[in-house]
Amino acid sequence: MMKKVTIIPRSIPLLALFISSIYSKDILLESIELDSKSNGLIVTIDMDSTLDQENATAWQANSGWFYITLYKAKGDTMYLLKDELPKGVLDYQAIQGEESFQIGLRLRQNIEHYEFSFVKKNTLITSLHYSTEYFSTLDSVKDLDRSEKRKGLPDGLRKWLYLTGTGIVMAGSVKDSNISSNTQTQAGIAVIVTTFIIDKIWKIL
Repeated sequence: MMKKVTIIPRSIPLLALFISSIYSKDILLESIELDSKSNGLIVTIDMDSTLDQENATAWQANSGWFYITLYKAKGDTMYLLKDELPKGVLDYQAIQGEESFQIGLRLRQNIEHYEFSFVKKNTLITSLHYSTEYFSTLDSVKDLDRSEKRKGLPDGLRKWLYLTGTGIVMAGSVKDSNISSNTQTQAGIAVIVTTFIIDKIWKIL
């Protein structure tokens, strides 16, 4: 039994190859910016075209490194390396694989959760967040710093005001020992008392 042969026009395979080449094109990474925050890190990735969000993934490794992997993406690893790293980032890697581009970040604290979002068509924002326990520790440290800063007037200013007030009192008492009629002595006492009151108020605020 003879089988019927189907003739396929030459233009169809060429068209299929053209469409395949378009959709299989890797996305080019143009820049990577790291912005350190008190509760984590923001990674901004600019590309030459839009990346499907399902082609972006990330995870925290036990080694302390956090990795962001972008499938069907490529970039110049030397160009995308960082000369200076922001606070909180200990080390940085740019790794080109066969089918993906990977960003490695070694941070002072592990990342508890992350989220991807597009602020522009070709700009991917990756928000990395430290654990809530670490963030609450930061709040405690900030509160401690605030309490330590509430020490009243600066030492130099407080000493200068006390010495100035004392000097005025002594100069006034030399001229007239009667405090009630000596305006210079009264002014010196006023400086001393006012300095004391302001210093106490600053410690409360």
